[in-house]
Amino acid sequence: MTTIDIEFPQLEPNTRRIAEQLATEALVSVQVLSDELQQYVEEIEAHSSSAEFFDHDVARRIAALCWKLLDALPAEPDERQHRLTQLAISYFVLAEDAQDDNYSLAGFEDDLQVVTAVIHELGLSHLLQG
Repeated sequence: MTTIDIEFPQLEPNTRRIAEQLATEALVSVQVLSDELQQYVEEIEAHSSSAEFFDHDVARRIAALCWKLLDALPAEPDERQHRLTQLAISYFVLAEDAQDDNYSLAGFEDDLQVVTAVIHELGLSHLLQG
């Protein structure tokens, strides 16, 4: 298994540790990433009406950014592009990461930080507009 060199000094230590761990996981296909993202988005939508401490707007924004990351992947991404995109999506769909997504109003803040860091690392800052 190959890995890439990543450093996200802007992330909190626990968030960075989880992100670094996810970056070492075996690559999965873009289709699998898309399916995982779609399934999580559906779970978020189903969960949105019943959760007291759940920031629906931030969750939807992160999902939109993840879709943009997938759309920005070339037909045959290099390992770095693929691994970083996988890292962003994997972190987002991991509910119990540095901040539990389901039980804190700030639960998605770490997810947003990771996805934003990946977007900047890939040189795709324009995805953050709009």
